[in-house]
Amino acid sequence: MEKNLRLGKFWDEWLTAETASRVQSDFEVAGLLAGMRHSGMIFHTNRLRTARRLMKLWPSTTYYERFAFTPAISLITQKHHKPRVKITCPDVTLKPPSNMRGAWAWLKGIFGSAGGLYFPKSGYHLALIISDEKISALASKLLARTKLAWSEHRHEFSLRNHEDIMTFLCKVGMNESALAFDHMAMMRSVRNRVNVTSNYEAANIARTVKAAREQIELAKRFLALASPSLPSKLREVAELRLNNPDDSLDELGKKLNPPIQKSAVRYRWQRIKSYVAEKINPEKVLNLYAKFFS
Repeated sequence: MEKNLRLGKFWDEWLTAETASRVQSDFEVAGLLAGMRHSGMIFHTNRLRTARRLMKLWPSTTYYERFAFTPAISLITQKHHKPRVKITCPDVTLKPPSNMRGAWAWLKGIFGSAGGLYFPKSGYHLALIISDEKISALASKLLARTKLAWSEHRHEFSLRNHEDIMTFLCKVGMNESALAFDHMAMMRSVRNRVNVTSNYEAANIARTVKAAREQIELAKRFLALASPSLPSKLREVAELRLNNPDDSLDELGKKLNPPIQKSAVRYRWQRIKSYVAEKINPEKVLNLYAKFFS
């Protein structure tokens, strides 16, 4: 699903969508041009689909009726650079939208010329990148009216919330893409949850195995003391560990007679550790106690 969105199916719906009225076409064309780099009424874009969308919409705009003029479009190619489109428009005033229907049409246009839906290795986000300060200020006002959780950093506006991205795509008429995105986000969420669970279980098993190995070595040292004064409860835990090297502390506690809780088993291991330390290297233990109480 991510691959399909990246390869163009996502933009195919944006490119071929119909508009509801001439006024809607006007605002979308204004948004398309607003997202491009420009000098006067000469616009530049590296997105060929943006020029195609402009040419599709222009005959249905009031600008075409009033001026009977079609934008002049030329393709510029340079070695080691992506092809770019130069668009020369008539000297007309592109009015900003005054209501939310017009605002959504304008945002659809600027999304096509200066935005995108991105899928890094983790997460996803929808972004509008606008370099022109006046256009950026206008976009900020219109985006605030959408009631979506837009974040703004310099001239980049982004949505990271799943539901907000869905709402934006539906509002700009990209319903199929919204459904595809929803499915992709759900699958990614499931994969992430499975990965987190498996990583946690693997780490937990590794910790259990490491602790068991240390306890086996400690149990051998403890029983090797062969002293008649060895506490019976501690001896019982040490022998049980040697006989059950793969068991967790909870499982060891249940095999004792009578059974005890995991915390009690852990406490007995601490006593075994202290007992072995005192018997094997009493001077080191005394030095530690002296340092602690000094």
